[in-house]
Amino acid sequence: MFQLNSKNIIIIGVVGAVIVGGIFLVFSGGLPKQEEQQQAQEELPEQEVRSVAGKVTSVDVSSNSFVLLQPKEEREFTVKLGEETELIRLVFPFDIANPPAEATFTPKREPVSLKDLKAGDQVFVRSAVPIKTGQDVVNPLEVQILP
Repeated sequence: MFQLNSKNIIIIGVVGAVIVGGIFLVFSGGLPKQEEQQQAQEELPEQEVRSVAGKVTSVDVSSNSFVLLQPKEEREFTVKLGEETELIRLVFPFDIANPPAEATFTPKREPVSLKDLKAGDQVFVRSAVPIKTGQDVVNPLEVQILP
C-alpha cells in the first residue's frame, strides 16, 4: 500500500508544480518563440556612442583620413578629418613607467598634423554626432594620440 512519507510528499509537490506551470503556460500563450525574442531585441534602442578608441591601422594623408581598429570588438572605422577637427598628441612631462612622487597625471596637449599619425598609434576619437558601426566617422571634434 502507498505510504505518505516526506519523500513522497516532495515528489507529489514537484509533480503538482510542473502541472500548474504547464496549465499557466497553456493559458498565457506559452513561451515566446525565437522570432518574437529576436524582434524584441531589435526593438531596443541602440546606445548612442560619440567616441571610439583603438589602434590606427593605416593613414591616408592625401584623403585626410585614417583607419581605426577596435581590436576587442573587431570593428573598423574610417575617420575622415575636417577643417575643424583638433588633432592633438597627449604627452606626459615625465616617464609614465617611472613617475616622480610629486607628478600630476595631467598630460600636455600638443597640436599635431595627420603626418604625425602612424600605424600602430593608439587614438581616441570624439564626435559631435553618433558613431555607428559600418559608417565613416566624418569631421570628428577631436582626435587624441595617446601616449
